[in-house]
Amino acid sequence: MISFQNSNSFKINQLWNKDKSVSTLLIPAHLIEALKLKKREHGRQMAVYLRNLLKMYRTFTHSGMLPHPRKIKTEYQNEGLDLKRVSFRPNNADWIELGELALAFGKSRCFVFTFLLELDLSGFWEMLYESGL
Repeated sequence: MISFQNSNSFKINQLWNKDKSVSTLLIPAHLIEALKLKKREHGRQMAVYLRNLLKMYRTFTHSGMLPHPRKIKTEYQNEGLDLKRVSFRPNNADWIELGELALAFGKSRCFVFTFLLELDLSGFWEMLYESGL
């Protein structure tokens, strides 16, 4: 059970059962077309693609393989990128996991998602799969 300062308490499972709310990621414009193709492979749903990305690369991300932060504060994507807004309704558990990864590595959610997307586009999953990881 989680208890907050204002003494409202609830079970952690309530986070997973709540209605999905709209979330937004900023994606570099040069990756938008590739993202559309990937979404098509996953039933045209961005939430499903996010879940699959987190699942496919969980071994990789949870072993500390994301780039280390270069500064103390949260690191965002590089300046000068033409970022496009992508809105969707992720499962709360997936959005929380993405946020935890971002917090653990000192990155933004957008940075982590873009990093996972680039790994997927580069064919990294096939290499992990063939190696048995």
